[in-house]
Amino acid sequence: MPRGASPKRERQYEHIKESAKKSGRYKGRQAEVAARTVNKIRAEKGETKSSKSRACSRSKSRSRPSSTRRTSARASSRRASSSRSKRSRSRAGATSSRRAKPSHRAAAQSPRPRTSRTDGQRRRGFASMSEERQRQIAREGGRAAHQAGTAHEFSSAEARQAGHKGGASVSRDRSHMAEIGRKGGES
Repeated sequence: MPRGASPKRERQYEHIKESAKKSGRYKGRQAEVAARTVNKIRAEKGETKSSKSRACSRSKSRSRPSSTRRTSARASSRRASSSRSKRSRSRAGATSSRRAKPSHRAAAQSPRPRTSRTDGQRRRGFASMSEERQRQIAREGGRAAHQAGTAHEFSSAEARQAGHKGGASVSRDRSHMAEIGRKGGES
C-alpha cells in the first residue's frame, strides 16, 4: 500500500489479499491485485493526488470529453449494436434457443389448457404440491435425518420452552381462545 492511505484502505487491502489467497485466485499476485484494486477505489473516490489534479483540470475544460472516453463510448455502442443484431437474427430464426413470451392473443389460442392459479400456485416445484404431499416429503426428510444422526433431538427443557412459546402465540388469538373455552364449557 502507498504511504498516505487511510486505515480503512489498509484494512480493505488486507481483506482483498486474504480473500484472494483463501480462494486460490491470482497465484502469487494477490498483493499486487489487492493494491491495484484499492488504488483504483482511492482514485475513484478522489483520495489520491493525481485524482485531485485531474479533477481540477476537468473543471477547467468541460466542453469536450477526453479521447479515452470517446473511444470507450464508441466501443460500447458497437457492442450494443452487434448484440442487437444477434438478437434480431435469433428471433428471426425458427430454431431459437430462447422462447419469446406469448402475447395475450397467442395465449388465448394456445392448445394447452390454462389452469387458474388464483392461490399463487405454479405448475412445478415444492410449493405447487398439495399440503399433504409436502408433509409427506418433510416427514421422509426427518426420518432420514434421524437415521443419519444429524437431526436435532429436543431435551425436556427445550421442549418445555418451545411449548411455552407456542402456547403464548396461540393465546394471542382471542377468538380462537374463546372458541376453545366454549367447547370446554360444553363437556
